[in-house]
Amino acid sequence: MNTSEFCQTVNTTRDTLRFYDQKKLLVPKRTSNNYRFYSKDDIQDFRIIRNLQNAGLLLSDIKMILLLKHKPVTKNCHEETLRVVKQRNIEFQKQIDFYKSLQDITQQIIEVMNDSDNTDLEILIDKLGDVKNTY
Repeated sequence: MNTSEFCQTVNTTRDTLRFYDQKKLLVPKRTSNNYRFYSKDDIQDFRIIRNLQNAGLLLSDIKMILLLKHKPVTKNCHEETLRVVKQRNIEFQKQIDFYKSLQDITQQIIEVMNDSDNTDLEILIDKLGDVKNTY
């Protein structure tokens, strides 16, 4: 598909695609007249890039992960890649724990408000400030 079709499919801009191409994150094939041509695999790679960006990964880390998809892991990059993936796994777990704590407190707030007994409401709202954000 051409650039316009791809932009519409994944809801992005031409500038974003040019940027990803420039950074060698998403490098589409080229037609004989040098236009970019995107495949269905590029759609999945774009989604991977976006999800990992939303998760806070650096573009260099995303590039490393995409390389895992397209090329075998060599002995030279194995340790570094494994270190990055393990570190991100730890950070994702911390994020899960943080949001789970917030979810638990807000669920308690909902229950208190549904019972019309708002006596514990101030205490519960203060708990929202006590949740430790360790990521």
